[in-house]
Amino acid sequence: MSSDGGSLRGESVGWIGRSRARHAPGSSRASQIRSDIDLPTRLPGVLRTADWFGIAAVGFLIDTPFAWHDVRPLTHSVGIVLGATATVNYLQLAQAYSVRSAARLAVQVAKVSIAWIAAFISLVAISYAMDRSEEFLSTWAGLWFAAAWLFLLATRCAVRLQISRWRSKGRLTRNIAVLGTGPAALALAERLSAGTDEANVIGVFVDEGAAAATGNVAGDGDLLASLASAGKVDEVILALPWSSATALNRAIAKFAACQVDVRIDPGISGIDYLPTEFSLIAGIPILTVQRRPLSGWGAPLKRAEDVVLSLLLLALLAPVLLVIALLVKIDSRGPVLFRQERYGFNNDRIVIFKFRSMHHDPNPDPVIPQARRNDPRVTRLGAILRRTSLDELPQLLNVLRGDMSLIGPRPHATAHNEKYAQLINGYLARHRMKPGITGWAQVNGWRGETETTEQMRRRLEHDIFYIANWSLLLDIKVLLMTIPVVIRGTNAY
Repeated sequence: MSSDGGSLRGESVGWIGRSRARHAPGSSRASQIRSDIDLPTRLPGVLRTADWFGIAAVGFLIDTPFAWHDVRPLTHSVGIVLGATATVNYLQLAQAYSVRSAARLAVQVAKVSIAWIAAFISLVAISYAMDRSEEFLSTWAGLWFAAAWLFLLATRCAVRLQISRWRSKGRLTRNIAVLGTGPAALALAERLSAGTDEANVIGVFVDEGAAAATGNVAGDGDLLASLASAGKVDEVILALPWSSATALNRAIAKFAACQVDVRIDPGISGIDYLPTEFSLIAGIPILTVQRRPLSGWGAPLKRAEDVVLSLLLLALLAPVLLVIALLVKIDSRGPVLFRQERYGFNNDRIVIFKFRSMHHDPNPDPVIPQARRNDPRVTRLGAILRRTSLDELPQLLNVLRGDMSLIGPRPHATAHNEKYAQLINGYLARHRMKPGITGWAQVNGWRGETETTEQMRRRLEHDIFYIANWSLLLDIKVLLMTIPVVIRGTNAY
């Protein structure tokens, strides 16, 4: 940047600081921002759950006084469950669970009324076909219909009020930065700013090597990347014109390790990062090339999976862990657990635990060469532990602490991480998800030592695939595939 770059940087940080003033200071700020970003994706799930349980609870409560001989008819119970399920499905088909729809109270009243009436008519039709229609044309059914309808209306009023509060605090507004090469970026920023209040354009940043731009430029791409890493940017939009695909790929790689959505203004071809979604922001068509992993309910669901399974494994494997700890102590001098600093989620440093499998060195080599076949540093017991991956079991404690996950990209030693970050474009994208004890790359043959950059690139491809395609079913598949890989002991030494 020119000599006034310092003032631009200071002005940009202050600008963004004001737009995020609603967040509490300190280390929790980035997590609070991510929580705000996930509100639109979590609200539909909460609302669907509330609808189903609310309708069912109202039905069972009203039916209780009408139960015959203190025993609720089976048809009543089945009808209540079917009614709740049908209503939720009808509302889903009517697209009534989006934040945009929930914010429009009149539209919501119409949709929930139609859905509940349709569900009730469906129940009556089914009961008529079964010659039990009188049970759903009785007093209890009428009271259930009225009470459940009032419940749905009250829920929509509460949701509408909450959305208004979120909007007044700016919690549904996404901070967007535009990175471009001059007039095209400035023009896009102006169009976004003129749109709806869902987009808060924090500034235009100029790509390195771009011609000088006229207008209010906040800084360069490196400044924007640092702001994104600090959690001050929700989305980055890459704008036309671009002189080459190389410049675009370089710009995308800047945000590979950042918890931000990266989108491209349409009209760009020849890039390595394939768009995953076409969407509209403030009425502007945008292509997504990187999406935040585990958005919405994904993060709490994966965390619940980690906590439940790691606690279960620790309970089942407690005797094995105690025996291994005793054998490690007997086999060679040194601590039972080996602690090593590595890079984790969001490129933050973490300390992982392993059973010590090498001879203790009070002054270890900071470069930390990768373990090789017949490595003299490995102890007799350590060779067995490494071949069977039993040395990794203490990382279950890392999973409980929240530093790691059961499944994810394997954490590399800091020296290896920094080395390959310089050699492979987009390498830091591995850190967009918590590292795992096992991973998609490991169960597909990319376990152990990586002798060449190409081998590490193939491992990275598998890690990126897992991050982009995560699901509970994929995690179960990886866990099942890990068993034969561990038994074979391939590339583990």
